[in-house]
Amino acid sequence: MAPIKIGFIGLSSSQSWAVWAHLPYLKNTSKYEIVALCNSSVASAEAAIKTHGLPSTVKAYGTYEDLAADPNVELVVCSIRVDKHYEALLPALKAGKDVFCEWPLASNAAQAEELLKIAKEKGVKTLVGLQAGMSPTVRKVKELLDGGRVGRLLSSSFVGAATLVGESGPEALAYTNDDKSGGNLLTIYAMHSLEGITHAIAPIASFSSHLATVHPVVTLTTATGTPTGATVPRTAPDQVMLHGTLSNPSHTIFSYHLRGGPAFSNSPSTGLSWTLYGTKATILITGPNSFLNIADATSSGFKIEVFEHESGTTEEVVVDGGEWSSEEKGVPLFGRNVARLYEAFADGEKEAVLGWEEAVQRHEFVKSVYEKAGWKR
Repeated sequence: MAPIKIGFIGLSSSQSWAVWAHLPYLKNTSKYEIVALCNSSVASAEAAIKTHGLPSTVKAYGTYEDLAADPNVELVVCSIRVDKHYEALLPALKAGKDVFCEWPLASNAAQAEELLKIAKEKGVKTLVGLQAGMSPTVRKVKELLDGGRVGRLLSSSFVGAATLVGESGPEALAYTNDDKSGGNLLTIYAMHSLEGITHAIAPIASFSSHLATVHPVVTLTTATGTPTGATVPRTAPDQVMLHGTLSNPSHTIFSYHLRGGPAFSNSPSTGLSWTLYGTKATILITGPNSFLNIADATSSGFKIEVFEHESGTTEEVVVDGGEWSSEEKGVPLFGRNVARLYEAFADGEKEAVLGWEEAVQRHEFVKSVYEKAGWKR
């Protein structure tokens, strides 16, 4: 099968999610081929081509329209800040290109709905970057639950830390402190972990929500954590709490709390505590952070333990990440579940990937979280 030809928006020369999570797989697969880059300028795209050792045949573009007009591009991949997604995607959709866009799809539900409408009119394939369902850790939890290991699941309690959102944060992510940008603790970090929870158990049936901003001023830092001396106001939430029921047969009660800030003592196992309590056993999932979309094999720092109520014994469940379970395989931790997403899309596994209809549903959920919390936007 000929490789799917990609036009990539946002693959810069510097370190970024596109470089960490997308590029390692795309450079080492026969299923895709990067044929064009679009950055803020042609010079920037040319520099990225050189920096990442891409073939000299890769085209460099400085506008979204020029990339969309390239007849060689079949799939446009968009990995830039969320408040730029809408304007970046419109030309690709109007040109009839398939599109893989990072989550969130847009800054708000209205934009996402418009993008979906155009995609449907053009009959293009769409994919959104919600990859928690690809996580071997999440899938193992689902396997344990579906296999009856805990009996009837009575409750799910999730407490996690989003380590990049606290009193200080990288200057490259300063825009996420502005609630109007569409990218923040709720829309990005919470939605990625909630995707893992609902994939393992069931969608949310009903809920109440509470949002808060406990750090209204943020000190900006360099990528290495050194304070720059600059501060920005935070108008987005840095605490998210949800309580309700899930739509599985036992109507499991769930609680969810995600807070910005470091894990306890920066321990590798205190950034996440997810407890699944059943009639026969309890499952405890721990990890260095709340990022279930990144969780891979046991070696990635995430751990699953099962406590059997009757015997009083505890077992650690080993998770095998398969082909990309170690960085030596060419795909570092951040990129492994993204690689699995690309593979499923290329192989036509429609049930394994989420398109823009599902993305719009999740945007509507975010909207309802804000509304139930009485949040003024």
